[in-house]
Amino acid sequence: MKTIDLHVHSCISDGSMTPEELVELAGQKGLSAFALTDHDTTAGIDRAVCAAKNTPVEVIPGIEFSTRWQSCDVHILGYFIDYHAPSFQQKLLEFTDSRNSRNKKMCERIREYTGFPVSLQKLQDRWPDSVITRAHMATWLMEQGYVETRNIAFEKYLGDHAPCFIPKTQISPSDAIRLILTHHGIPALAHPLLYALSKKQLRLLIMELKETGLKGIEAVYARNRGSDEAFVRSLAQKYSLLITGGSDFHGTNKPDIALGTGICSNLSIPYSILEDLKAARD
Repeated sequence: MKTIDLHVHSCISDGSMTPEELVELAGQKGLSAFALTDHDTTAGIDRAVCAAKNTPVEVIPGIEFSTRWQSCDVHILGYFIDYHAPSFQQKLLEFTDSRNSRNKKMCERIREYTGFPVSLQKLQDRWPDSVITRAHMATWLMEQGYVETRNIAFEKYLGDHAPCFIPKTQISPSDAIRLILTHHGIPALAHPLLYALSKKQLRLLIMELKETGLKGIEAVYARNRGSDEAFVRSLAQKYSLLITGGSDFHGTNKPDIALGTGICSNLSIPYSILEDLKAARD
């Protein structure tokens, strides 16, 4: 059976592998296709597409938007977006400017709280081609010897309830969906069971996003347990949504998750899921 992975991150956002390395790994693992879905950026897609030429690996252009709904972080995946469109890239530039402003403030707070000499410029010098995230801050703190692991950096300084955390300005999931649709993409709700919403809240979210134009939902996911996939599939059927599936691979930044196969090989995502997405394109 041909298998795929529609939720993959590179070092352009908070993964550890380059787009080219992801193509090589996908080939080694026998994947027919993967979607590069970096957070709020498409800067790695052309590199991945170029690396995949003359290989059996198909690269699907994607993105994962970080949004906010009723005080809850909600992620929206977009597939097959016209990512070269100037209007789309202008929006991403606005997101990057907002993220950089937040990162500067977080670096200032870390310096004030710990005395560690971190700065946005140092992070950008270390990762010149990446959209800087908290994962980069955690890695820098670890590399400098200030913490033993990235997890400790989040627990002590960077996590949502840690002393150096600053919330970021986020768009609504509906805004992200409209942006994807405007640029001929297919919007899908990522990992719906990670948001700690009640079943009633989750149904309310899906109904609201469906009215905006939501097309899919990530039912096949590495962190699913027990009947999770069956439940999300039932939601997809109830609200007439396409099924998507992915590992949420981040390389060594999430070492328990393997590309294409998830956690302890709990994933096997059939190519037919991608065929359904392709059939739904404008």
